[in-house]
Amino acid sequence: MFKDDNGNYPDLEKELMKLAQDARELGYKVTTPDLFVDPVYGNKLAYYQHGSNKIVMHDHFIDTADEAEIEQILKHELAHAIAEQNNETKKRIWHGQAWKDILSAIGGDPERYYKGSYTKPVHVKKSMKELYSTLPKHPANRWDHGTYKQWLSRGYHVIKGQKGQLAVWEFSANEYETDTDGKSSEWGRASAVYFTPEQVEANTPKGKE
Repeated sequence: MFKDDNGNYPDLEKELMKLAQDARELGYKVTTPDLFVDPVYGNKLAYYQHGSNKIVMHDHFIDTADEAEIEQILKHELAHAIAEQNNETKKRIWHGQAWKDILSAIGGDPERYYKGSYTKPVHVKKSMKELYSTLPKHPANRWDHGTYKQWLSRGYHVIKGQKGQLAVWEFSANEYETDTDGKSSEWGRASAVYFTPEQVEANTPKGKE
């Protein structure tokens, strides 16, 4: 598997760099995305963050799935990065023809939905007590921002008195994915209140203040 004894994923990062180089040799301009392995909630196994050029892949999937399936998802998300980095229009490409052509070119299956054998375990909602007991595995500046509960799941809590920033997005595209798997819409909206790394501090181990 891709995970080493220190909990890192150097082989997966090397594979991403190799795939990005293969794409450059095919004539695409590519800035290799940063790779994050973190919990990914909902139905998705991974996603590409266009604004920060990051690929985020679900940790349990990377730790347990077949390597061929992991590589397919990595190619899927890298194709999103390449498509947007070479996009000369004002509209996001999403899973349109340009994305399909790029994914095929780098050796992936241009299928929008995952067809492998891996099944996500049922998400068990943690209590606030359990979330506050979560200790950090990474420095806070690993992330650009997070919601109140996202920071708790990472091992941090928002400092008392800090005010979050409301972010609202409206999407218009040929294939905007909604929260329901298998559905799409021409238009969508999302919103969240975010806090930055400077607004959080590490959770305290039990028995220590």
